[in-house]
Amino acid sequence: MVVAATIAVVLLFALVSRHRSRLYRVAGGVALAGHLLFAIVVLPLLPYDWDIDVFHSIAVGILGGGDTSSLSSLDAFGTVQAVLYAVFGTDPTVLAVFNGLLAVLIPLPACYVARRLYDPLESTNGLLLVLLFLPFPFLFNSLPMRDALSTLAAVTLLSICVRAIIDRRYWWALTAPPLWGLLFLLREELALLILLGVAGALLVAAIRRIADRDVSLCSLALSSVPVGVCGFALFAVLFPVDALNARLQYRAMGGAAYLEFMQYESWLDVLLAAPVRAIYFQFAPFPLHVTSTFDLVAILSLPLLIALAVMTYRSIQAVETDSLVEILLGIVYVGGIVGYGLIDSNFGTTLRHRSVFVFLLAVFSAPILESWFRSLRQRVDEAIYQRRKTDEKQCEAQELDTSPEVRSEHRDHAH
Repeated sequence: MVVAATIAVVLLFALVSRHRSRLYRVAGGVALAGHLLFAIVVLPLLPYDWDIDVFHSIAVGILGGGDTSSLSSLDAFGTVQAVLYAVFGTDPTVLAVFNGLLAVLIPLPACYVARRLYDPLESTNGLLLVLLFLPFPFLFNSLPMRDALSTLAAVTLLSICVRAIIDRRYWWALTAPPLWGLLFLLREELALLILLGVAGALLVAAIRRIADRDVSLCSLALSSVPVGVCGFALFAVLFPVDALNARLQYRAMGGAAYLEFMQYESWLDVLLAAPVRAIYFQFAPFPLHVTSTFDLVAILSLPLLIALAVMTYRSIQAVETDSLVEILLGIVYVGGIVGYGLIDSNFGTTLRHRSVFVFLLAVFSAPILESWFRSLRQRVDEAIYQRRKTDEKQCEAQELDTSPEVRSEHRDHAH
C-alpha cells in the first residue's frame, strides 16, 4: 500500500505543479523524490523514533473506533492519519509519504507572502530553493508526525490573511476560519499567534488610514505594544507560572536538554528570561552543547541560522516593505520564538518547533536570497555560454584542419 500512496503523491504533485514555473517543477520534483527516499529507505534505519509511535497508536485506536477528545491536538491529527490508514493501510510510512507532498507545497504560499512583503520583489526563485531544501525542516517534515501539516496550514493561513488585508480581496477571508480551526486543533499556539498578528496588521491599517500616509518604523513599534500586552496576557492565562514550570520540567529531559536548571518564581522571572530563552530557541544548540552525534549534526545548522538572521536585518533595512505585512509577520515571529522559547528545553523538540519560524526568517531574507540566486544563475549561464563558444571554435578548427587534406586528395585525382 506504500506503493499506492507514493503513486498518488506523485500524481498529485504533477497536478499541482503543471501550471507552476519550470524551476518549481524541477526543484520541487527533486525535493519530493528526496522526501520519498527518506521516508521509504532512510527513516526505518534511524535509531530515533521521536513521537512516531504515539501518533501511530492514536490513529490505529481511532480507526478501531476508540474514543477521541474534540480539543485534543493529538486526536485531531490522529483523525487525519486514520483517514490515510483507512485508504492506504496502517503503516506510518504512508503518512511520511504524504508529508513529503505537504512539505513541497509550503514554499508556494511563503513565496507569495514574500512578494507582498517586499513590493519591488518580482521573483522569489532563491527563496523557493531555500525553502525546499532547508536541512532540518526537510528532515522533520518527512517524519510521520504533524509538523508538515501544521506548518503548511500556518503559512497558508498567513498568505490568506495577507491577500485579504493587503490585496483587499475580502472574499478570501471566508477560507480563513476553517483553516484557522484546523491549525488551532493541531497547534493552538500558532493559531493564536496568527490571530494576534492579524490584530496588529488591522491596527496598523487603521493608523495608516487615519494618518492618511504610510506608517513609520517608530509608529510601527508603538502600534505593536498593545498587541504585545494582549499576547502576554493571553500567554499568562494559558500558562500560569506553575503550569509553565511543569512544562519546562517535562521538556528538560534526556541528554539533549538545555537550561534545565531554570525555574520561574514569578512573572518577572519570565520577562527577564524571555530574551535569553528566545535566542536559545532560535539558534541552539551551540558548540559547547555537543554531547552526541545528533548534537553534532544539529549544530551544523547554526551558521545557516545566523546567516538568515543577518540577511533578515539587512533586507528589512535596505528594501522597502509593506508595513501591514511586516507587522503581521513580525508579531508571529517574535511572539513565536519568545513563547516557544519559554517552554522548550530540549534540542530535538526545539528543532522541530522552530521550523515555521526558520521559514519566516527565509521570507524576510527573500531580497538577498534572490540576489544571490540571480548572481549564481548568471555565472552558470556565462559558464555554459563560454563552453558553447569553446566547442564551436574547436569544431571550426577541426573543419579547417581537415579541409586541406580534402583539397589534396582532389588534386591527386585530377592528375
